[in-house]
Amino acid sequence: MDPAPDLGDPQPEGCKGKIDFVFVISALGTMAGEQDQLLASFPGFLDVLETKFAGFDRHIISVNTDEKWRGMGCEHPDLCGNQGNCGPYAMDYVCGSYADTVFKCDRTRGAGLLYNAGSYATNHVCELDGGNRYIIEGETDPDAFACIAQVGTFGDEPPLADTLVAAVSDELNGPGGCNEGFLRDDALLVFVFIMDNDDDESVLSAKKVHDAVVAAKGGDEHAIVGLAIIPQPLEGEPVPGCVHDPGIWPSHLREVVQTFDYHREGNICADSYDAFFNEAADLVHEACDAFIPQ
Repeated sequence: MDPAPDLGDPQPEGCKGKIDFVFVISALGTMAGEQDQLLASFPGFLDVLETKFAGFDRHIISVNTDEKWRGMGCEHPDLCGNQGNCGPYAMDYVCGSYADTVFKCDRTRGAGLLYNAGSYATNHVCELDGGNRYIIEGETDPDAFACIAQVGTFGDEPPLADTLVAAVSDELNGPGGCNEGFLRDDALLVFVFIMDNDDDESVLSAKKVHDAVVAAKGGDEHAIVGLAIIPQPLEGEPVPGCVHDPGIWPSHLREVVQTFDYHREGNICADSYDAFFNEAADLVHEACDAFIPQ
């Protein structure tokens, strides 16, 4: 008898591969403490990527939730050059630096962030490989994720759900768009909401957000994982300065996330988000096993 044919790796094609991560992070002034927690969790998130997704082709983007560049707050004459350039929490901001570095995409909701400015922000331009507004596999800067995800606290009241829809839209991901090339048809999409209060500004219902994101993925419900680090019901003693879910009305972000089969929530008041990212990684692997690109 002829030898049995080599059928290769029996795992589904999706498991071999490609994941597009979208981080939608509130930059509201109330997020100062959570910015510290998120910053402390960056190394843990990167470790999860390197250990649980080794060999995967990853895209990672952190998107603007506003329709402006937040650094203009630092250009106020009472702040710039007087209080550590932009107050004590933005000592690295360079006055006037926006003139040569801020373009249309820096003022576009849903576009990848390259210049986070203001209190608690990165306060310098992120130079990513390939000239993209998102991190690609093989990124040479070990601090690239911290650079794009440290959004600061100079943002408006953010419509996070509407921002997600914009971030995955054809307008931003198609030719000439701010996020051109980010969203891939044959990649699993993982989005992450991070916010310390509810999303009262989005106009799209949970169903409309769900339908728009599914449409962006070619109608494949199983190609998406929804994650959210948001206020949770209080257990034990309250964390000073942190918001807990009072349970008076349903959380819009929770409603959005729960419309997807693969979803998970974390507590915005946690000391670190490492445990959440670890649990979420297992869920992403589960979804990847089931995802077979068409």
